[in-house]
Amino acid sequence: MRRLLALLFLLLPALALEAGFKEADVNGDGTPEKVAVTNLMDLAFNEKGQVVGWYVKTYKGTAIADYTRAPNLAAGGPVVLPVGFSPQGAEFQVEDGRLLARFQGPEGALTYEIATGRYTVRVQADFPLTLTLSAQGTPKILLEGQGEPLPSGEGNARYLAWQTRPKAGYALVAFAETPLKAKLVGKEGEISLTPGQTLKVYGGQNELVRFHVEGLLALPGLFSPNIWGQLSLGLLWLMETAFRYTGSWGLAILFLTLVVRLLLWPLMHQQFKSMAEMQRLQPLIQKINEKYKDDPNKRAEATMKLYQEHKVNPAAGCLPLFLQMPILFLLWKVIANYEFGQGLLWIPDLALPDPYYILPLLYVASTFLSTWLSAHGNKDILRQSLFMNLIFVFLVLQFPAGVTLYWVLSNLIGLFQQWLINKSLKPLAA
Repeated sequence: MRRLLALLFLLLPALALEAGFKEADVNGDGTPEKVAVTNLMDLAFNEKGQVVGWYVKTYKGTAIADYTRAPNLAAGGPVVLPVGFSPQGAEFQVEDGRLLARFQGPEGALTYEIATGRYTVRVQADFPLTLTLSAQGTPKILLEGQGEPLPSGEGNARYLAWQTRPKAGYALVAFAETPLKAKLVGKEGEISLTPGQTLKVYGGQNELVRFHVEGLLALPGLFSPNIWGQLSLGLLWLMETAFRYTGSWGLAILFLTLVVRLLLWPLMHQQFKSMAEMQRLQPLIQKINEKYKDDPNKRAEATMKLYQEHKVNPAAGCLPLFLQMPILFLLWKVIANYEFGQGLLWIPDLALPDPYYILPLLYVASTFLSTWLSAHGNKDILRQSLFMNLIFVFLVLQFPAGVTLYWVLSNLIGLFQQWLINKSLKPLAA
């Protein structure tokens, strides 16, 4: 137990991060780069105004200790390279939840704007500028008037994109509100910006919810949701609709949890009832096991007869569990990949882990209480639940607070449902 607690306290400082700029030698060449540190990614700039490293965080809100081993979207060279730009100075500022890297040259100013709660970087110059982009993955360009992207091309384009794997891995997507003058040859793309035109460059998870948040799903050829993706979008619509009416992501998650649990209520009722009845029969089953410990056939026959007399189906709790698992998994994916940009009570941001670990403790407590209600005093099951919770708590510590909030609310609703079921069960006959 002491070792587990010691490991827990070692994790505490690793889950807190303050966005800002720092200096680090990201490529091991002996020259430190200026690194914009955010909750979701880190961007490394050299003195020429080039983005030489784009590091996507494996766990949100954590600090990267070794950039030479961190996931990097760069494909052997700069991700963003201003062509013909000769900066004479640079300034790095943090203001209003944004990181600004501004490079000043004889041609004018080149500005990178990084929001701490987004994977998208806004690139803008007050002079005509050509940018060369490259990244890991398969490149493609979507030209204006085309329905599908092409592996190469030149003209007015809706986006340039690199994706490491279909519907998985990482993606880099350059797009804008108006068509871009762009060219793609091989694995290298080129974009020409007019003064004041803003280029958006997304670099992060190649994932449905992320694309929805960043406004990329409307771009054809990037991500085609399957039936599970459509269900995820439906859950997203419910959550975002609740937020529009309440103005609180915490209340939106509560609303989504209530809707899903009401839809699953009949299945959960069957599962909980079957579990409760099986646990109530355990003392009688133990007596049967002791009476026929040397005769497995009679033991099985007596057990089945007991189930029939009490109208209990041992398999009745398995099917509802399997039916609800896909929905629960989709909910986890939706909330885990969403960026809320808003806190709740003591939580500064629902997209990051709870800094005070109150929600993980509530999750463990509600899970243990749920086991206590369904175990009907079975000490072996209670001990197993306590042991599993102590192990699982280290995973919960890294969950976004929004995910943990959903699980706590779901557990509380489940506790109420279990209490109703236990109250409705008839006394067990001898």
